Amino acid sequence: MDLTTRDGRLDDAAAIAGLLTQLGYPCDDSDVEERIDRLQIVGDRIVVAEVAGKVAGVAHLQVTPALERDAPVARIGALVVDEALRGQGVGRALVEAVELEARLRGCELLYLTTSEHRDDARAFYERLGLEPTGRRYSRTLTE
Repeated sequence: MDLTTRDGRLDDAAAIAGLLTQLGYPCDDSDVEERIDRLQIVGDRIVVAEVAGKVAGVAHLQVTPALERDAPVARIGALVVDEALRGQGVGRALVEAVELEARLRGCELLYLTTSEHRDDARAFYERLGLEPTGRRYSRTLTE
């Protein structure tokens, strides 16, 4: 398979919007363009995977200082692979790309959260060597 990873660009917005919609976060390309602009300003990194020249997946990396650690921590904020291409190494390539970036930025920890109902995602993360270490608690603030 012809698989590459690279930085996401504004002209990837429509493809990224489609991926986020598949994941259960409906949006359109103008939403994603605004988000990419905002995230790049704060130093986040958007990585896309391409298969045969088409966007097949996306990952979002956030790096932040941490009060409880000496070094910064890295969070994978979003990771999604096109439903038609799952199980073909796209997700692994994206995780490897963001992990490399996190290491280059001196991060001590790479983590992510996933929904309880995503059994397939949890199994995938564990195959990559990520360990379940806790639970996320949240409250929606916009309602």
